[in-house]
Amino acid sequence: MVKAVKGTLVKCDASIKAMLVKMDEDHNHEFIIEDLDEEHVLVKDSKLAELKQRLQSMMKERLKEPESSDSD
Repeated sequence: MVKAVKGTLVKCDASIKAMLVKMDEDHNHEFIIEDLDEEHVLVKDSKLAELKQRLQSMMKERLKEPESSDSD
């Protein structure tokens, strides 16, 4: 029997897509329905808000400015 899953098409650059795919793999493929091409993924509607929140947290962690060193 075929099962349909409602999804949202997400367009992003390659670096963001890589982060989304990695996050999906780390969470047992609960976010992405289909990896379409270099800039598009189909995401489960029910997981879209959670995915956005996790992506924002991941971006904040990666974009933290390094602490300045006092040993100059």
